[in-house]
Amino acid sequence: MTGRAAEGTPAYLPQLPVITHPNMTAEYYQDQYRVLHGKMPMFGTGVEESLDPIPEADFHRPVGHRTIAQLIGHMVAWRKNSALRFQKLPRPKIELGSPEDWPDYSRKTKADMLAELAETKELLLDALAAVDYGTLEERIHPDYYYHNRHALDGAVQHDIYHLGQINLIASVLRNTAPH
Repeated sequence: MTGRAAEGTPAYLPQLPVITHPNMTAEYYQDQYRVLHGKMPMFGTGVEESLDPIPEADFHRPVGHRTIAQLIGHMVAWRKNSALRFQKLPRPKIELGSPEDWPDYSRKTKADMLAELAETKELLLDALAAVDYGTLEERIHPDYYYHNRHALDGAVQHDIYHLGQINLIASVLRNTAPH
């Protein structure tokens, strides 16, 4: 791994080191999604392993201001958007907190949601094959300080973060009687 200051970064943006690593390839990032969907990844339980035992009704039972269905809808929305970004295809800008950021999944079934997660996993695997890995250290946009590599890493981290929330909600619901 080597590091050097990113060239052309405006003074108001943080200076991030440029990191090159020979293993940052399509296969590396595709493997991250396969692990995320596999059994017993390093961080706990994978997507299907986490969701399969949750009763259908619990997908729509709120804990605080969120449901498992809402979190899945959010993950699916960002997976689709990320897949378009990685393929350099036109994509809508998602405003944080908007209906595009948190789509209405209140009428979706557990089977629908599991199917969408499987579909968007495949979408991402395909999109990751289309990434130009020679541009990992280029800024994702002139107005942003982070690089393409951060978007790739962030997409995986985003799913892990929300999967943790799903598991936490499921744990609370297991120990709480339905109303």
